[in-house]
Amino acid sequence: MKTELIAKLEELLSKEAGEVALEVRQLQKEYQKVWSMEFEKARQLFIDDGGKVKEFEYPKQPEDIRFEALLEKFKKLKKDGEDQLAKEQEKNLSVRLDIISKIKDLSQLSDNVGAAVKKLQELQTQWKETGAVSPHKYKEIQSDYSKTVEDFYYNLKIYRELQEHDLKHNLEAKLSIIEKIKNLQNTNSTKEAEHSIKAFRNEWEEVGPVPNEKWDELKTAYRAALDDTYGKIKSYYKGIEEKKGNNLKAKQDLIEKLRNITSHLDLKTGSAWNTKTDEIIAIQNEWKAIGRTTEKDNEKIWTEFRENCDKFFDAKKEFFSSLHEKFADNRKIKLALIEKAEALQKETDWQKTSQQLMKLQDEWKKHPSGGDKEEPRLFARFRKACNAFFDAKKAHYENIDASLEGNLVVKEEILSKLNAFKLSQDLNTNREALKEFTASWNANGMVPLKEKKRLNDAFYNKIDELYEQLNIGKKEKSAIQYQSKIDRFLSTENPKDVLTREADFLKKQMDDVNNTIRTYENNLGFFKHAKSDNPLLKEVTDKINFEKQKLDEFSSKRKMVTQELAKLREAVGTKTEV
Repeated sequence: MKTELIAKLEELLSKEAGEVALEVRQLQKEYQKVWSMEFEKARQLFIDDGGKVKEFEYPKQPEDIRFEALLEKFKKLKKDGEDQLAKEQEKNLSVRLDIISKIKDLSQLSDNVGAAVKKLQELQTQWKETGAVSPHKYKEIQSDYSKTVEDFYYNLKIYRELQEHDLKHNLEAKLSIIEKIKNLQNTNSTKEAEHSIKAFRNEWEEVGPVPNEKWDELKTAYRAALDDTYGKIKSYYKGIEEKKGNNLKAKQDLIEKLRNITSHLDLKTGSAWNTKTDEIIAIQNEWKAIGRTTEKDNEKIWTEFRENCDKFFDAKKEFFSSLHEKFADNRKIKLALIEKAEALQKETDWQKTSQQLMKLQDEWKKHPSGGDKEEPRLFARFRKACNAFFDAKKAHYENIDASLEGNLVVKEEILSKLNAFKLSQDLNTNREALKEFTASWNANGMVPLKEKKRLNDAFYNKIDELYEQLNIGKKEKSAIQYQSKIDRFLSTENPKDVLTREADFLKKQMDDVNNTIRTYENNLGFFKHAKSDNPLLKEVTDKINFEKQKLDEFSSKRKMVTQELAKLREAVGTKTEV
């Protein structure tokens, strides 16, 4: 496969680099895919042979080096092509700039319109025949060219017959602007009026000339509209300043109220402090409703207000700090219980987690609140975590009870069909039929616990019986029956744990067999001078061969288990070390 891809890449190198770039990228992806498959295969063989993943090394093959060299050659060819294209585009840009410059010069030929138009047409033809420029420059140069051509026609075209129309149009536009400025006096938003009047003044300046006999009258009306509108704006801001002065007086009165409270802070009870707190908050709300004062006083009066508020709340904090210390230890204990409950609320080990949460609830009762105002909030959080788990548990078992009964009916039907099934003369048909029975059985989930063993034993015993009747080799039959065993594992509640234990068991069996083989091989040293037909030598050799067969069988089974574990990891997005 690599050789074919290298040949294709060599063929593409004979073509224009820019035209085959997409094909080269596709070949690179295909080559990488082939390399990855070889890499994974080599690594798996290394692991199967007992190697460790972190020690695995996979050197580059000659094909890999050849492919990379061809890629570098392509990159160079592509870059050379791009450089050549850039030079051509730069040359075309220079030509187009020269054409634009000549068109601009034509504006000076207004005394000979015919010659100027003819020359323009020649330059336009030359523009069309000139090659492309860089895409980054195209929009700018095209815009400049279009603008230059438009300017040429504008400068040469005679507008005398339209001049009177333009003057009249400008007069109407300026009269409309005057009306817009007058209408601003009726708006409710002064900020909007300020913004709009600036825009209208700019619009006025942008409108062209008007008939001379109308100019003085128009200018006077325009100035009067501006003065009236600005007068209303100034009146608005004057009112704001007056309101800020009133706000200043109101805020000073609130500060005086604060002083009267903060000068007598010898409160003895928590309720007394809470009563005064309500008074302070009411004053703060009044403050927020008043609005800003004059700019020169705003920061100063706010600082004074804040200092008096801080004085009160600092004193309150000091009073309650002693009470808070009494509650602190109790809160720490309950926060720890809450964190444990929240950590358990999404668990699905229903029995174990239920016991853990009930123990936490018993522990909570051992620590009464003692009047802590945080108790309702803490308890609500604790109860929420507990309820989250127990509600989920209730819903889980309600769903299971409903689904298990349905699964029971389906599996009874499958078992009935399996018992009635007769093997045909076609081996492949029999294999597929038995696989389909097993897949259907596993796909239909769990049944009530009291029926589980009866059904599974009946089903898998019948499956094993049918496989025994198949006319297939011993090794294949063993693999099929072991796959049937794996299917049973997959139908359990925790298939990953069961398969992991099976993999560990097979690994231990393999280690034991390897130790036995090493012992027998060491024993062969005693027979190095014995004849080949020595009965004891033959016995040891036979035992070694027998143990190696067992090792191959255990290795094949463990590989089947690890493959199923890999599928489970892929399904749940987790990694399991075997």
